[in-house]
Amino acid sequence: MAAVDFVRRLFLVDGREVPCCFFRPEPEQGGDFQCRYEIGWTEGMRSRKAYGIDEVQALLLAMQMAHAELLSARENGRQVSWLDQRGLGLPLANLTRDSHPEAASEHGR
Repeated sequence: MAAVDFVRRLFLVDGREVPCCFFRPEPEQGGDFQCRYEIGWTEGMRSRKAYGIDEVQALLLAMQMAHAELLSARENGRQVSWLDQRGLGLPLANLTRDSHPEAASEHGR
């Protein structure tokens, strides 16, 4: 049976809707969890996984990774927005927040 996305968000990338889907975290051997996410870029689907010590951490890390990937696309010249805003409404990793100039404005700093 194919996995069904758990939650999804639509972003506007270069004027086209691009889905970002997060799948329900699943247990790994050793007690950790993995959470897969997919971004449906116009040139094709990209799927990655994040790993955490529990389901919440795995999901949060997947969201942070997706956010970083979307910000990277913006830095490479693409127009990326959500609800006609530059803020994408996903959590940022602390390292990204500290080094990314937009992070302060997205998080009210």
